[in-house]
Amino acid sequence: MVDDLENCDVQVIKAVKKSTNPLAYAPFYTESLVNSLNRDIDILQAEYIPHSSIIPSLLKNKRPLVLKFHGDDALIYPFKNRFNRALINYSLNKADHVITCSEALKNTIISLGYERDKVTAIANGVDIDKFRPMDKNYCREQFNISEEACVCLYAGRLHPMKGIFELIESAKLNPDITFIFGGPGQIPKHMSNCIFLGDISPEKMPVLMNAADFLVLPSHSEGLGLVLLESLACEVPVIASNIGGCPEIVKDGLSGILISPKDIVGLSEAIKFLKLNPDQRRKMGIIGRKDVIDNYDANKLTEKLISVHLQFTD
Repeated sequence: MVDDLENCDVQVIKAVKKSTNPLAYAPFYTESLVNSLNRDIDILQAEYIPHSSIIPSLLKNKRPLVLKFHGDDALIYPFKNRFNRALINYSLNKADHVITCSEALKNTIISLGYERDKVTAIANGVDIDKFRPMDKNYCREQFNISEEACVCLYAGRLHPMKGIFELIESAKLNPDITFIFGGPGQIPKHMSNCIFLGDISPEKMPVLMNAADFLVLPSHSEGLGLVLLESLACEVPVIASNIGGCPEIVKDGLSGILISPKDIVGLSEAIKFLKLNPDQRRKMGIIGRKDVIDNYDANKLTEKLISVHLQFTD
């Protein structure tokens, strides 16, 4: 998103950096404090609430504060305990506007007591030139994947909440399919038809997606599922859990298949269906890319984001 804003001549000051260690956020909070006090800032936008929103909420003064929720920060974090809920509510009370990555997430924020008129759903956009159809055989050569294999791809963190264990169980039920996992995390016990590639660079991800016959995201919780959009942009159909923002992306039976979360049998049957129906896969991929171009082009969605920001500038 930052790159998209900068391409539209919007100056972005990145105050808080990512870290996997909660204690490591402290120096980044300090940097945020310094930037807030010493720079001529028109709008404060905090992402991944509440870790990056506490300092801006305290120091916003008269500056407009926009919060952007991505998924677990709204779907899981507020409901863990009262302290988490208090942090979220404090930031929401200080915010002038909230952006969510899906309509489902928007409804969650409203259920937390925030005003409907102050919430805008703007999906994370896709670079449709980067994520595009490529020659499948060439892409498979880059990862030493057989041309004859039927490939089911999972791209993302190896985390139980992403449905990894259900997918591995589905691999047991589909021994004639190659299951490829591209993403960071601890590798669980698995069958011989499962291949773990580790973390995949952003440059290689479009190539890996084009090497697949279809992509699976069997999450237990999901704000949007950007990987679904990226896969569809490559004309690779998807299977996804019917939760969160996933049904906003996946047109069931048209661009992919929606399944119930934690349903190993349903997931396995969907995988088997796409394996046995290559013509249907191709049709789904074509429909999916057209939908991404029409509704999820990063350039169009960046303009929508800027229009929200312009509400708070003179």
